[in-house]
Amino acid sequence: MSRTTLNIGSDWGGGLKVGFLVGGQLGNLKETVEWAVNHGFKALEINTRPGSPLIDPEKIIKRGTNEVKEILKGKDIVISCLTWCPNNLDPNIEVRRRNNEHVKKMIEAAAKLEVPVISTWIGKVPGSIEDNMKVYSEVWPSIVEHAEKFGVKIAIENCMGNIAYSPFIWEQMFKIIPSKNLGLNFDPSHLVFQFIDYLKAIREFGDRIYHTHCKDTEILWWRLSWMGYTGKGWWRFRIPGLGDIDWKRFISTLQDQGYDYVLSIEHEDPLYHGKEGFKKGLIVGLKHLSQFLP
Repeated sequence: MSRTTLNIGSDWGGGLKVGFLVGGQLGNLKETVEWAVNHGFKALEINTRPGSPLIDPEKIIKRGTNEVKEILKGKDIVISCLTWCPNNLDPNIEVRRRNNEHVKKMIEAAAKLEVPVISTWIGKVPGSIEDNMKVYSEVWPSIVEHAEKFGVKIAIENCMGNIAYSPFIWEQMFKIIPSKNLGLNFDPSHLVFQFIDYLKAIREFGDRIYHTHCKDTEILWWRLSWMGYTGKGWWRFRIPGLGDIDWKRFISTLQDQGYDYVLSIEHEDPLYHGKEGFKKGLIVGLKHLSQFLP
């Protein structure tokens, strides 16, 4: 994936950089930026849920970008992605409408902020994959058209909280909506416990990876061998380097596919608690990932 594909601003400078997903754990935007810069991070993926204390898309649309740009001015850091993952196929039509409207506001706010990509979920409805693909084909064309209009990419996180959880389903998604404005926020952690080859998935869908989530998965083999895969508690999310993912090969394979954007740590490690645990986990992840960067 080239810089041109993502329309990355001149402040980027090229090359892989480590960032993290944040939703207010470190205070307001100014406090978050200061902490990130002081600890060596180069990018922030911002949770822009409705009423977000960091960046509220509705306020950006109404008031402009001056406040955010002033906070970032002179700092060696960028906002890599605006993220919010609701059920965009919610069976409740009113909830679905509100969710879709906010995602469209995220697209508009990203364009104003010169952030090249937003991240969200496809969503899901009860029923089969086929049932979900039918609703997806009705709901998502207008969202993707909105992204095309504003020149912003949509990166779908491959979490099992929504229907877009496997390469088998991605094939169908991109066949129904072939627009290159629709791609992936690639998170290998959700593939590991499905026993899906995350390196093969990168090779097959490299041109659709517009952002990444760096979250590890630890398989507790002693527990799995006792209860079987239908049991619970035999895997858990970890900070990069503390689970089973080969991050050296992960990063190398991304580079081989031309990816040169952000490695965004998504902290969901249950062993790093509270605000201080959030900070410590991010620093541990940065240290591990940085050793594999050019």
